[in-house]
Amino acid sequence: MTDQQSRDDATQSQRLSRRNLIRGGGAVAVGAGLAGLPSAAHAGESAAEGAAAATEPGVPVPGWDRVGIIEGTGGGTVPYRAPAGLLDFLDPNEYLHNMEIVSFVPGIQISGGEPLMTMWAEGSRRLIAGGSGFLDVTDPKNPVAVGQGRIPGQKIVVYSDEIDKWLVVTSHQRALTAPNPQYPRGKYHPEYAQTAWDDNGFKGIRVYDASDPENVTLLSEFSTGASGSGTHHNFYDGGRYAYLDCGFDDTLRMESSERVLSNGVMIVDMSDPTKVEEVSRWWVPGQRFDEEEEYNKYPFAGDQTSWTGNHGAMTVPKRVEDGGKVGYGGWGRFGMYVHDLSDIRNPKVYGKFEHPLENAGGIPYHTIYPTVVPPGANPRLRNKVIGVYEGLEPDGREPWHTSYVLDVKNPRNPKLDGIFPRPLPPRDAPYDDFSQSRGRFSAHNCQGWVAPGPMRPEIVALTYFSAGLRLYDISDTTDPKEVAYFVPARIGEDLNDYTTWRRGTSETVFIEWDRNLIWLGTRHGTYCLSSRALGTPVLKPQRVREWSVPHVNRPTL
Repeated sequence: MTDQQSRDDATQSQRLSRRNLIRGGGAVAVGAGLAGLPSAAHAGESAAEGAAAATEPGVPVPGWDRVGIIEGTGGGTVPYRAPAGLLDFLDPNEYLHNMEIVSFVPGIQISGGEPLMTMWAEGSRRLIAGGSGFLDVTDPKNPVAVGQGRIPGQKIVVYSDEIDKWLVVTSHQRALTAPNPQYPRGKYHPEYAQTAWDDNGFKGIRVYDASDPENVTLLSEFSTGASGSGTHHNFYDGGRYAYLDCGFDDTLRMESSERVLSNGVMIVDMSDPTKVEEVSRWWVPGQRFDEEEEYNKYPFAGDQTSWTGNHGAMTVPKRVEDGGKVGYGGWGRFGMYVHDLSDIRNPKVYGKFEHPLENAGGIPYHTIYPTVVPPGANPRLRNKVIGVYEGLEPDGREPWHTSYVLDVKNPRNPKLDGIFPRPLPPRDAPYDDFSQSRGRFSAHNCQGWVAPGPMRPEIVALTYFSAGLRLYDISDTTDPKEVAYFVPARIGEDLNDYTTWRRGTSETVFIEWDRNLIWLGTRHGTYCLSSRALGTPVLKPQRVREWSVPHVNRPTL
C-alpha cells in the first residue's frame, strides 16, 4: 500500500465515523440497503404526493387498475429525500488512481457491457460501436468517428458464422418514463404515462450488414410486437440464436416508475438475418397481469419501485447448437435465473438466486457477465458470474445496493460468493460520499464479454455513473478489491438542466485484453485509459489473433 493510499484510507475512516453518519442523516450507508433511508415525516410526504398523483382517474394504460397505490403509511416510497451535504454545484475536477488517460474523443459515447458484443475487426483495424455508427480505435491515441448517422440505436456487433459477414443488430423500445422534477413518480403520473403509451415507433430489432462499416446496409426489421415495450439489452454472439430482452405485448407488469410495461425473453432464429423468426418466449410466473394470485406471493408486489421484469436478456456461454444448455438471465427484483435451454422451443429454469437483503428501487441483476477462464488462469474463477446492479434515482434517493460475484457450478442452486465494495471519493473531492455529488450513483455496466485477447477473469471493470469507472480484482471471489479508478470531470452538465446531470457521467466500458486498453464511454465523450493493473499498454495497431470467448473466433483470423 502506498503512502497516498494510506492517507486516503485514514481520511475515509474519519468520514465514515458515527458522528458523520448521524450528522448526514443516512447519507453514507454502512451496509446494503441503508443509504438515503427517509425520516417518517419526509417519507409520509413522499408517499402522499405519489399516491395523489397516481390516483387521478381515466388512465387507459393496461393494468393500471390492477396496480395498487401505496398510501402514506410512514414507510415512504422511492424517491426518498436527498441526503444531507448534497452539492449545489457540479464538480469540475477529474480524479485518477492507478490509471492514465491515453486519449479522449468528445461527443461520441462507445457501447460496451450493454450489450456484451460491440467490436468490429478486420486485419489490424478495430472499431467499437459508438454514437450512431462506430469509433475507429485502431490507433488508440487518435480515435476517429466512422459511419455516424447510419445505425442509430443500441448496437450489437458480431461476426455471423451463418452468412460469413459482420452484422450489427440494433434494439428499439417504447419511450421510457424516467422520473424527473416535473414527474418525480414517473409513470405513476397518468399524463406522463400516456406519452409513453402513445409511442407508435418501431419496437424490435433491425439487422444490418456491416462488412463495410462506412456503408452499412439494412438487411431486415423484426417487430417484437407493437403493443409491447420492444427490446433493450439483447444477447447475440453470431450463432444461430439471439436472446432478446423483450416486451412482446401489453400483458407484462412493471412496478418501477421507469417503464409502463416490463420485458420477458424472446428467443429468435438468426440463421437467415434477412428473415428473423421467433422460436420461443418466457416470463417469470406472476409477471403477467392475469397471473395476479401468483404475483401477490412476492413481497415487493405493489411497491411501485421494484424492477419486475427482464433486463439482462440471457447470456448463453455455450451456443445451444454446440450443445449448450444454460443461459443466465437478469430479472430485476425477481432475481438472477439460470435458464434450462435443453429444449430451445420450451425454455425452463434450473434455479435462481435472490439475495435475502434485496431492497426497493433500482435494477438488481441489470447485466449477467460469465467469466471465461483461459488455460493457466486461476481455476477458482470458473463457474462464476457477475451480477451487476443498476441504481435509478439520482442523489441517493433510493437504497444503496451493490453488485455480486455468484457461483453457478450447481445451476440448480446458485450461491453468493462475494460482493463488490462501495466506491469512496478521493480525499480532495468536495463531497464525503458519491450520493452527494449529484446524479446517479451505482454500478451500471461491465466490460464487453466478447473482446480481443484472452480474458483476464480476475479483472472486472464497472462503470458507476457519478463515481466514474472502477477496476476490481476478484482473484479472491469472496473479497473483490478495488485497484484503480477514474472519475471524469462533469463536462457539459448544467445543474439547472436536470437531463444533463441525472445519470452522472460514466456509462459504458470496453477492455481490449490484448492491448491492455480500457475504453470508457461517458455522457460527453469516450476516453482511452491504461492501468498498471492490466499491464503495459500497446499503443499501436495490432491484429486480433484470438477473442476472449473462443467459440466466436473466425477461421480467417
